[in-house]
Amino acid sequence: MLDKDVMLKSIKDRTEEVGECWIWTQAVGTHGYPILKPKGCGCKLVRRLSAELAGHDLKPRQPVATTCGEKLCVNPDHMQPSDIKTIAQAASARGAFSTRGRAAKIAAGRRNGKTKLDQEAANAIRDSADTEVNLAKRYGVNRSLIGRIRRGDAWRDYTNPFSGLGAR
Repeated sequence: MLDKDVMLKSIKDRTEEVGECWIWTQAVGTHGYPILKPKGCGCKLVRRLSAELAGHDLKPRQPVATTCGEKLCVNPDHMQPSDIKTIAQAASARGAFSTRGRAAKIAAGRRNGKTKLDQEAANAIRDSADTEVNLAKRYGVNRSLIGRIRRGDAWRDYTNPFSGLGAR
């Protein structure tokens, strides 16, 4: 096991100081959080490692939040053990779950052309009397997606202000 001071220096060497924050300049995981890939160890979450080096006793899979609110900060003095509920409340306060923001992300994803369906296909699925299995085969998607489209949980028409009322 490496010495605590050596590990802290190793982390700090991979950051850029911005005020009191140590902003991670190396690899990040799929959700944008700092990761470290020591040889032969797989991926390590740097914020978690930093919190452990700061003396926090963490439970398995317990999230670590920052007191500064900076996603890329790995300063051990800014790390604090947290829980999913607290993190979700903070994200909600920032507007992360707002309907307008979510609708914009969905619309942008549809515009990039990487989806198997389009709004016309979704409308045809809603209007069809065919089974979910047959529709899934026809459109090359999972049967559960067909059900979500029919229930209105997926592929809502955000261009129509009355779509939530069952109108098309």
